[in-house]
Amino acid sequence: MKQLSKFPNEELLNAQGPFVTIYQKVEMNPPNTESVQLKFKNHVKNAKEQVKHECTGPMCENLIAQLDSVPNDKGFWTVSRGSVAFFFTPQETYYYRVNTNLNDGISFGDKPNVLPLIEEFQYIENYYLLCLNNHEFSLYRGILDRIEPVELPEDAPNTIEKALGEELVGNQELNSGGGGGSSVHGTQEKSLEWEKDQENYFRIIDKYVFENYSRKEGLPLVVFALTENQAAFRALSKNNFLRDNRIEASPAQLNEQEIQKEVEKLISRVLRERHSEIINRYEEVTPQYKLGDQYQDLAMASLEGRIESLFIEKNAEIKGSIDDTGQMKQGGDDNFLNQLALNVLATKGKVYVLDRAQMPGLKDVAAILRY
Repeated sequence: MKQLSKFPNEELLNAQGPFVTIYQKVEMNPPNTESVQLKFKNHVKNAKEQVKHECTGPMCENLIAQLDSVPNDKGFWTVSRGSVAFFFTPQETYYYRVNTNLNDGISFGDKPNVLPLIEEFQYIENYYLLCLNNHEFSLYRGILDRIEPVELPEDAPNTIEKALGEELVGNQELNSGGGGGSSVHGTQEKSLEWEKDQENYFRIIDKYVFENYSRKEGLPLVVFALTENQAAFRALSKNNFLRDNRIEASPAQLNEQEIQKEVEKLISRVLRERHSEIINRYEEVTPQYKLGDQYQDLAMASLEGRIESLFIEKNAEIKGSIDDTGQMKQGGDDNFLNQLALNVLATKGKVYVLDRAQMPGLKDVAAILRY
């Protein structure tokens, strides 16, 4: 079973079906993992019954085996909020832990049901938050506006003393007893030495975070630091996952709850800005590069890779599917909008799931076409 953190995920989108998709909301107030486990056990039981009645072909038994092997222990469900999205295939099981409260649901079909998941990732990916000052750093993992601390190993260079050791110029000066010269000249030298220490330390942090976290998962890096430390760190960083979004303040004296509040402010602002940008983009595009609820045109455009951005009303459902020639076939159990979204994601387009009041033209579905 594989936990995924990025969406869209190539491995999931390219996986061979059939698929069982299970969404489960986690609400433990007061904490009660046994009730969560029981609910999930019932979801799996109902999913297996659905597979037995609807699945045909050689992969059905393998799919049931995946459902039987999924863990359902207390440790897995020890979270206080959010949801878990499961995607079962005959070969593998994938899951996401998300911050959004998604409605419980079970579906079976040739494609994964990704529409409920999109809202979590449409404006911002999961990310790492680097809290940085002159002498130490800490790292958090972010899911939307919620963070959790990353437990660093013992050998992590999380303080300047651990990182530089004997190379710490300030320590060398203390160990040698200082040394004469005028007070002005000595102060200037000391300042330059500490600047060198800081630069060396920031280089070590940058390399450590990139090699051990950013590069491994491909997640963006957001920095929480004073303006001058932001500038110094960014000037030397070689981490191509470092983002412009930032929190310009000192995290040094803040506890986790106070850091959390600063993150909430940043993410709220980012979400508003990115939503406004994409809606303004739709309004500015000329009519020949827009589509509304013209389902057949949307189906063909999605298969041909001509959709740049797709907007779908939250909870909307249109029964139908898209065949290999780009024709929409109405009816059946499939949600046409889910397959439309999968086609757009497969051709590197963007998909947004919005409340009715936020939808361009107040339609069920709309699209911006590529030029």
